[in-house]
Amino acid sequence: MTREVMFLVSAAMGSVALVAAYLYLFHAEISAKEVGSTAAAMMFGAYIGRVWRRKEAHG
Repeated sequence: MTREVMFLVSAAMGSVALVAAYLYLFHAEISAKEVGSTAAAMMFGAYIGRVWRRKEAHG
């Protein structure tokens, strides 16, 4: 359980940082709505990939 929480927290922090940096560097403005929605989609995709990999490994 603790491992899953730590994964989600690190995915959230990394996703927010990456999206905010991208928006600042390439668009010169940061929208909280865009950062939040894109970071949530990245976290969802990372978690689904993690679950899928675990199922593939166990057959």
